[in-house]
Amino acid sequence: MKILLYIIALLWIASGTFVVVFTQKARDFFKKIFLTEKVKRLSVLPFALGIALIAGAFWYTEIFWFAFILGLLGISKGVYFYMAPPDQSKALMEWWFFKARSETVRLMGLVLFVLGIALFSYLR
Repeated sequence: MKILLYIIALLWIASGTFVVVFTQKARDFFKKIFLTEKVKRLSVLPFALGIALIAGAFWYTEIFWFAFILGLLGISKGVYFYMAPPDQSKALMEWWFFKARSETVRLMGLVLFVLGIALFSYLR
């Protein structure tokens, strides 16, 4: 379980850095992966990440509240993308990839980087 949490933390750090440094390239890269008509299929990823974080929270009690809250957020995001009307979730994805300002995208990359660093430091 600790290895899975390390992998999640390192992926968050790497993707956050990628988004902050190369904003447009990162947006284009993630657009190829995540912009799809079938958003319900994508809901599996945040749901599985949330389950892994919650399991890690019970496995390592030192990071319980941090991992538990992040896990609940991941599960709620997965449930939202699964249950939301397709038009609404598609509009959200299109806003993120086409209409969001680069400063907004960089801010979210920075948040992702900080969350990855925090998870990584708690695991040490």
